[in-house]
Amino acid sequence: MGCLTAAPHPLLLDLLYAPQFAKDREEVLPWLLRIDAAHLVMLAERGILPQETAAGLLQVNRELAARRRAGESIVEPPPVHRGLYMVYERCYVDRLGPEAGGAAHVARSRNDINATVARMRSRDGLIAVLEAGGELLATALGLARRHSATPMSGFTHFQPAQPTTFGHYLAGVASELLRSLDQLAGSVNRSPLGAGAGLGTSFPIDQELTASLFGFDGAVPNSLDAVASRDYAVQVLAALSILGITLTRLSFDLQTWGSVAYGFLRWPDHLVSTSSMMPQKRNAFVLENIRGQAVKPAGKLVAALLRMKSTPFSNSVEVGSEATSPLWPALGSARTAVQLTGLVLREVEVDAARMRGFLEGAETTMTALADHLAARHGLPFRTAHEAVGRFLQRAPSAEPPSAAAVREGLQQILDETAGGAMVLDEAEIARALDPVACIEAASHGGGPAPDAVRSQLANLERACQDLVAQVAAWRQGLERAEALLDERVEFLLREQGGAGE
Repeated sequence: MGCLTAAPHPLLLDLLYAPQFAKDREEVLPWLLRIDAAHLVMLAERGILPQETAAGLLQVNRELAARRRAGESIVEPPPVHRGLYMVYERCYVDRLGPEAGGAAHVARSRNDINATVARMRSRDGLIAVLEAGGELLATALGLARRHSATPMSGFTHFQPAQPTTFGHYLAGVASELLRSLDQLAGSVNRSPLGAGAGLGTSFPIDQELTASLFGFDGAVPNSLDAVASRDYAVQVLAALSILGITLTRLSFDLQTWGSVAYGFLRWPDHLVSTSSMMPQKRNAFVLENIRGQAVKPAGKLVAALLRMKSTPFSNSVEVGSEATSPLWPALGSARTAVQLTGLVLREVEVDAARMRGFLEGAETTMTALADHLAARHGLPFRTAHEAVGRFLQRAPSAEPPSAAAVREGLQQILDETAGGAMVLDEAEIARALDPVACIEAASHGGGPAPDAVRSQLANLERACQDLVAQVAAWRQGLERAEALLDERVEFLLREQGGAGE
């Protein structure tokens, strides 16, 4: 073919062309058939190909697509070849002859075809992740609303910190999840078809027509950008990596709080496993599976970046094939992690009493006590902080001290430091030590006061609904584009008297 007079070296065939052919036959051929159909419709409508020639090619295209849908293998590699496209094109040539059969490739290259396939595959995978992400987000927000007033301890550095609610925790996680999902939406939806090898074409093609028949928002304006750039793949992988890291952090907390040491959470038997040796074990392995799947996009991101590094800004195997190949497994792993996380949150059983009991025994209201001294008695916060710290050092028992004991101990410390200038009230101390009162008071700064959390959730729910509607509209737009392409093909075939089944 072209200026070549020899078949590929057998080692190239064994190591490169044959394995890639097998993958492309399964993963690329469905997109290639659709790209051909749209390209032929455009060539006919622009008068670049005679309608009769285009209709003949479209008839073969339709038959090939039908045979493939029926499970038939429509292309078999000959003993020597250089990839799927050349073998696939022979289907047209063998059926219609070299003049008509080879006409479909006018005004395009494998470069812009491959770039178009990559974006279409990415888009389908992205929509699947976003649909699962919308379901996860709705599940998390629903759980957060149900537990917007369920007290629990907040933690910093693995130590009990201040009172919060399970709903407030989930609202924080949901906020980060939403940002990652927003980053994923709409990052690939431009068509490279028509860019040729990267330097355009002299044929008066209509790139916007083919873009619309694929459901793209439009064409990539610059032909070199269309075939040389895979930055969208890096952007998708980066957003998937961030999403995955969030899921690992969430699953780590859930597994920690589900351990016997805490007992805040539990899952039904159909979501846990046991030990091969220890019969008492209820292991929430699925949370470990989430972490294993969720981090895969980060590794794929590094692989894509290294494969692009120091490549020329033009079409190349490293950029066009190697750098995009990590995208498909990353999308699959991310979707798995998102779906598993949604399952875990839908089925979680929350032990509110255990959460409350832990909270009350963990001295998490000491910050509120220092705040009370500063707000009610005018102490500088650092002085109040030191006074409460000294009280805790002197506290004689591991049991939480009573309000009376706290008032007495703090009064003694303040008498020593402030010369008896202030008198503490036991009822006020009791309110400061009440975890629920602390939570209700934390209504500023995005804190866990139930009303504040419900307000946060209302905003997140609206944003979630917008995202779900955007993704649904994207999916519907692709379905409309597919139907439009079918209509245009059908019209052209009818015009030429060749309507198929």
